[in-house]
Amino acid sequence: MMNIGLPKEIKNGEFRVALTPPRVAELVHDGHHVVVQSSAGEGSGFTDQAYIDAGAELVDDADSAWDVDLVIKVKEPLPQEFQFLRPGLGLFTFLHLAGEPDLAIELLDKNVRAIAYETVSLADGSLPLLAPMSQIAGRVAMLFAAHFMQKNCMGSLKGKGKLFGGIAGIPAARVVILGGGNVGQHAARVALGLAANVTIIDQNERSLQHLQTLFQSNIQTEIYSPEALCKILPACDVLIGAALVQGEHAPELLTREMIAMMAKGSVFVDVAIDQGGMSETSRTTSYDDPTYEEEGIIHCCLPNLPASVAQSSSEALGAATFPYLRELAALGLDTAIANNPALALGVNTWDGELRHAGVIKALAA
Repeated sequence: MMNIGLPKEIKNGEFRVALTPPRVAELVHDGHHVVVQSSAGEGSGFTDQAYIDAGAELVDDADSAWDVDLVIKVKEPLPQEFQFLRPGLGLFTFLHLAGEPDLAIELLDKNVRAIAYETVSLADGSLPLLAPMSQIAGRVAMLFAAHFMQKNCMGSLKGKGKLFGGIAGIPAARVVILGGGNVGQHAARVALGLAANVTIIDQNERSLQHLQTLFQSNIQTEIYSPEALCKILPACDVLIGAALVQGEHAPELLTREMIAMMAKGSVFVDVAIDQGGMSETSRTTSYDDPTYEEEGIIHCCLPNLPASVAQSSSEALGAATFPYLRELAALGLDTAIANNPALALGVNTWDGELRHAGVIKALAA
């Protein structure tokens, strides 16, 4: 039997929950003890009573939810949660340590066994736990961009007032997506649904060929180079940062001078901010204050975009993570890691040792 803790997320605007009541019921059925902090699922539409009915022990304080063998979360521990870290504690969550060096130090100093969703990797290089959140983040990013383009958008900054799809005689908005992976592909789907003019830029020609086949003549594609990007930016209304290097800092492909090439009032959404961001002008924002302006361009750099659709995101994340969680609980961390290469690649810190090559490279930079 394993003791598993589900604390309430405390990151700004984070309404997701790592375990839904049906998943808790399965763990309890397997013979495990699940401790759930009160109101942990509230933001995703799951009541305390639902967790009690599923067989969980409901607790009022975070201390009890962390006083277990394995903690499962959505987002990385924040400084106010560092007090709960201790030797031998298992932690299964998004970590993004390339952008969180202070957290990396804490995990190492406290000898935490931390497994990051974003680096759990299959043999073909795919990222099964990151993928659903990337897909949602891409879609949400484009919806936010469309909103921030409006003159009457929430917040103090006002966009161009340009309609994404245009109408007869009025050109559609020009959307540029930097990165053709899961985020970029799903951002493109929404932009096309809004009838925008879409260009995807990627350094991988085979990826662009796949996207061209997928979307046919509805998008334009460009092989990445600084020169190609600089030619496109002056006519760009919306720019989406969607590039990823597993475990490492996001590639910083945008200089301040490049951002300044865009027309004033254009929108830049940096989805890669949780890995440090793609622009010299990027800095993390929150749902309390989601945007800021640099060089006349509206920047949105929310590190938890899927939290805005918490119920869907929680269900999608839980479906992806649960088979791995069940394995960790059934076999114990040591055996599960030894038996499953995908989980082994998910290990970021282990008993004071930094394990993931990409994270090591990022933190050494």
